[in-house]
Amino acid sequence: MVDVTDAVGLGKDVVPETVARVCFADLNRDGWPDLLVDRHRVFLNVADAKSPIGRRFSEVAPEKTHLPKPQVSTMAAFADLDNDGKLDAIFSENVMPDDKTFKDHGMRTRWQKGNGDGTFAETATPLPVPPRPTISMSLGDVNRDGRLDIFFANSYKQNYEGYPGDLLLSEGKTGWKTISLPDAGIPFDDVKDAGGRPSYGGMILSLDGKQSSILSLSYGRRWNRLWAQTSDGKWEDRGPKLGLDGDENRNGAYPDWLVEYAKTHPQFPSAPEKPFRSNGNNFDASIGDVDNDGRFDVFLSTIVHAWAGGSSDLSRLVFQGADGAFKTREGYAVDRIPNPVTTSWNQGDLFAQLADMDGDGWLDLILSSGDYPDQHLRIYRQNPGKGFEEVTDAFAASHDGSQQVSLGDVDGDGAPDLVVGQTFNRLNAQQINGRTPTMRLFVNRMAMGKHAIVLRLKGDGKGVSRDALGAVVRAELADGTKVLRQLVGVGGHAAKQMDFAVDLGIGAADSVKSLEVTWPDAKGTVQTFKNVKAGTYALTFRGKLSLRSNRR
Repeated sequence: MVDVTDAVGLGKDVVPETVARVCFADLNRDGWPDLLVDRHRVFLNVADAKSPIGRRFSEVAPEKTHLPKPQVSTMAAFADLDNDGKLDAIFSENVMPDDKTFKDHGMRTRWQKGNGDGTFAETATPLPVPPRPTISMSLGDVNRDGRLDIFFANSYKQNYEGYPGDLLLSEGKTGWKTISLPDAGIPFDDVKDAGGRPSYGGMILSLDGKQSSILSLSYGRRWNRLWAQTSDGKWEDRGPKLGLDGDENRNGAYPDWLVEYAKTHPQFPSAPEKPFRSNGNNFDASIGDVDNDGRFDVFLSTIVHAWAGGSSDLSRLVFQGADGAFKTREGYAVDRIPNPVTTSWNQGDLFAQLADMDGDGWLDLILSSGDYPDQHLRIYRQNPGKGFEEVTDAFAASHDGSQQVSLGDVDGDGAPDLVVGQTFNRLNAQQINGRTPTMRLFVNRMAMGKHAIVLRLKGDGKGVSRDALGAVVRAELADGTKVLRQLVGVGGHAAKQMDFAVDLGIGAADSVKSLEVTWPDAKGTVQTFKNVKAGTYALTFRGKLSLRSNRR
């Protein structure tokens, strides 16, 4: 990995403001991922012969973008809501209507129509969702009607009770309707954990490559939910059945040292928690076929504290079995519990993303840890069948206070590049002294000598949304290796967003035997292409592959 932040025009002098939230998005639809910083600053990816990567980022004048400077808790995503071929801006706001101490800022969840050049309409259009303390949003075509839907993940209401998630479902060409999921309107129950749960992340995904589900990631050591529709159209939580709600340790016991300490400090807990408080502090998730068995696996990232003991889940990769259930597997753990165990360690795994960073056809892991003094960006390379090996230092990608991550091929070589934000939350004055939070753009050199096929998919705006989120791509190499990917553009913690492209590393091979695209339309239309060479392609629904670049 090579840090090109300064060389491409993104250094401290250019971006002195908040840089916790960053994402790639092709705003002008030229095939190159542009960059959005702090949810409102637009940097277009333009050619530059003097740049070491042949590209640089040029900021659009803020007064021309018409994107307002956001509140601290505002979340933003960029996708084509109205199917006009241009990315729009979607903003969710954090509003606490039941908290009398909350000072209402007057902002509400809304969207601004994109102009297709990095600027947006001067006025915003409200979205019909109730005011909530929204923490994240995810996008995808849940009902497969050719328009994107939005799931909003919401935080606490009072005590242990959380607000239910809100699903904004497309209706007709321009309409919306808010769907109440089964946890809405149900009183809190500390045995069954009924009612709303505080959720800090969500994702619209497909575990079987066909049906869309909603993964709601729960905070407060609560159980995750996986909302899926039954054959009669009702919603049910399949998380417990499939093992996505939490790990198997539900005894709620606190560590011995805390129990002993609580004897003289009664403000600290000592009695075991009930099962509903014995699982995850989940923040983020990522989906991908890690073991290349043709089934999607899921990585779940959490925040863990020493004092919580086994009543808090560790970040973990769960593999999907033939029965659809998910289980951990030896060798793929990424926890950093100190040995011997101390009483003050934390793991702040805020963001995670599965991606083939070295182009060998096997998914690796990016883990962005922050909010605590000893946390930083980590990169794990997969040793197929054996587990993850951390290679952060080897590829000079360490970055403390690591925040939101996004992937996109900024230099057109076929390898996913990485941008990562930064904050100094919970760092002391000495650790912060003389420093300014700085995002970093790493150009990927892990895949040197390897080949890849990159697909930029485009729906027709009728049966398939323009962004084609939810599309599934399968490739078979000449040696029989099969690679499976899913286009999840926006989803996870804090509206985490990747560039809308599908990257398939194919290792030393220069082509694949077959390439299959399953589109996210009502019929699950499949297009198959034979003997596709490495390169970057554009593909329109029911159209032909169009080669954009064959640099790799």
